[in-house]
Amino acid sequence: MPLEAVLLVLVSTVVHAGWNARLHRLADPEVVIATSYLCVGVALLPALAHDAPTEVWGWVLASALAQAVYMGCLGSAYRDGSLSVAYPIARGTAPLLVGLGGWWLLDESPSAATAVGLLVLTAGLLLLAGLGARLREGRAVGMAVLTGFGTVAYSLIDARAVDLTGSLGYLSVVMLLSSMLVLVVRRPEPARLRSSLGPGVLIGVAGPGGAGSPGACGSRGRGGWRGSGGVVSAPVQYDL
Repeated sequence: MPLEAVLLVLVSTVVHAGWNARLHRLADPEVVIATSYLCVGVALLPALAHDAPTEVWGWVLASALAQAVYMGCLGSAYRDGSLSVAYPIARGTAPLLVGLGGWWLLDESPSAATAVGLLVLTAGLLLLAGLGARLREGRAVGMAVLTGFGTVAYSLIDARAVDLTGSLGYLSVVMLLSSMLVLVVRRPEPARLRSSLGPGVLIGVAGPGGAGSPGACGSRGRGGWRGSGGVVSAPVQYDL
């Protein structure tokens, strides 16, 4: 991986941890993160004029559903558990699933370093799950694991879709649909929605719309950004 990509991953990691810490301190994290997605989707609406994802509506709906699951589960994990348990489990489950999936399903043999990394990651996740059980945060642990599954789902869907269409218009529609789905399910009162707007904009800039966004460390494909390298090397590329 080029040095520039490594540095971008490191910067993304710091920014990502920052906005997740901010999100965890808020009273209604699902609504705030949905608002952040909504703001980014609206900001990208002009791209639809020349970048509409007309070729991939099925992928759009699948990604929107996966991202709605991710937002709902992440918010639930943060509401019910401590950041030190929920965040690393949610963040670590996705690369573990990608690495193991590439190994078992796609017959991509991991390097020795990758195999050691997956073993260390597995041990760390098990320790954190045990800590969550002792803290009576079992539901938060479950929601964090489901967050990881959602992350893998939308990342793989998006990686395929942006090979077939423009990335900005696709991203706009996915973020609008997924955020509206979460808001419809949560049905926040107008006052709560207004109070989530400020933090939602900040998190939208730092998270889904900024350096912490999925695909920020990928390479440019036919229509947009995609992950670089093989699947079993993907753990370094997946952000929430």
